[in-house]
Amino acid sequence: MVDSIKINIIGAGIAGLSAGIYARLNGFEVTIFEMGPKAGGVCSSWEREGYFVNGSINWLVGSAPGIDFYQMWHHLGVLQDNTIHNHSSFIEYRNIDGVDVHFYVEPEKLRKHLKEISPEDHETIDIFIDGIKTFAAAKFPMDRAFELLNAWDWVKVFMGNIPMVVALGKYNQLSIRDFAKKFRSKVLQTAFENFWSAEMSMVWFLMHLSFAANGTAGFPLGGSGKFAERLVKRFIDLGGKIEYNSKVAKIIIEGKTAKGIQLENGQQINSDYIISACDGHTVLHKMLGPKFVDEKTFDSYNSLQLYPPIVYFSAGVRRNFEDLQSSIIGMNIPLKNPMKVGNITHTRASFQIYNFDPTLAPQGKTLITSILDTDYEFWKNLYSQGEDAYRNERAKICHELLASLELEFPDISNQIDFIDTATPITYENWTGNHKGSYEGWLPTPEALKIKLPTHFQSLKYFYMAGHWVMPGGGMPPAAFTGRNCIQLICKEEKIHFEAEV
Repeated sequence: MVDSIKINIIGAGIAGLSAGIYARLNGFEVTIFEMGPKAGGVCSSWEREGYFVNGSINWLVGSAPGIDFYQMWHHLGVLQDNTIHNHSSFIEYRNIDGVDVHFYVEPEKLRKHLKEISPEDHETIDIFIDGIKTFAAAKFPMDRAFELLNAWDWVKVFMGNIPMVVALGKYNQLSIRDFAKKFRSKVLQTAFENFWSAEMSMVWFLMHLSFAANGTAGFPLGGSGKFAERLVKRFIDLGGKIEYNSKVAKIIIEGKTAKGIQLENGQQINSDYIISACDGHTVLHKMLGPKFVDEKTFDSYNSLQLYPPIVYFSAGVRRNFEDLQSSIIGMNIPLKNPMKVGNITHTRASFQIYNFDPTLAPQGKTLITSILDTDYEFWKNLYSQGEDAYRNERAKICHELLASLELEFPDISNQIDFIDTATPITYENWTGNHKGSYEGWLPTPEALKIKLPTHFQSLKYFYMAGHWVMPGGGMPPAAFTGRNCIQLICKEEKIHFEAEV
């Protein structure tokens, strides 16, 4: 009987909760073991002075019909009765050599605007906009695990998306920085290089702009905390169980079969299947080892580039910013002075000003956040020196960012209710993520050529989900890799996979 098959899931982040929900939809007995006191992982919020700091979501791919992720989020129970805010631009640049640049989500409006800034770059701009529209027109099925697609399925995918296949070949090995060099305009070069991480593949860049162009990348009001709460409620309502403050130390293996887990306190819990939805490095190096993991996978985990660890700045402001146009990433401004965050120097920073989500702040007030790339070793060494050095460095960053905001919004320093930072050490302690990397592997051209395994031939009944098995990370990959594990388990058990109650 299906209900007698037991699944243990390690980690109650998005991947673990997704796997748990789909497992319950298919009748399996499921327990999620979470090392912390609450679910959500990176997708979390925290309360400060009556504000709710949105710790993760900037946009949700699949927030509207037009992509398979939309149905997945419905299955997971996060879109029903949820209000989605759609921005008119992806990012707003202030004062790049005296010019403001608006990355409008509507491709033709963006084309016109960029050509007004740099008419001499009209050919490169046309290539860029046409790339967005090509990806926006593509229909790539994401309703099944790749392992379940047969040869004919792939033929249909490629034949139905020939323009996208051509675009993939054109952009897959091109980074954002490489593409930025094609512009004659220094303004546009700067805008592209500061959009996100300049080492990312242009495929990733164009893909996300295409989601926004199709209106399928809105922001769920309430942010990360409310989003995670909806997933937890869905899982619990379906009969799932979560064991909090239960850190898994070991996977119990007999021969070539995963048989259960062992917690840090020594307790052993047997199961028929195990799904790892936690830090991939910990699983490979500490829980499994070379006996079960192939050398190619170890090489990938040791060579792929991580998303840079971050310092996450947040502030509560007694101000409502009524006239400010919101955008998906926020407003990118020049800093008052070049600022070192760890060993990385920043000259600009993006600030998300949540004037579009009144649920995150008391009435008449606004939450502001900013993400700054940094390096793990700096913060690890600083943390080891003691609380004072660690706290002072965080405070220095806060005040330098506030001084830059003051140039854009005079007197804002006198309107602050709270100001705070999270560092790579915060993320490491909270989620267990390797070197505090909040989203796993950076989708560089090299990373997108690699297929990371979700299970291993030498170990039965063990699967992996989450951003460590999908370069690029993010909410949808976390959720669909969790779902895919259940699809593969259903195939193993020879039962029909169900996605609805």
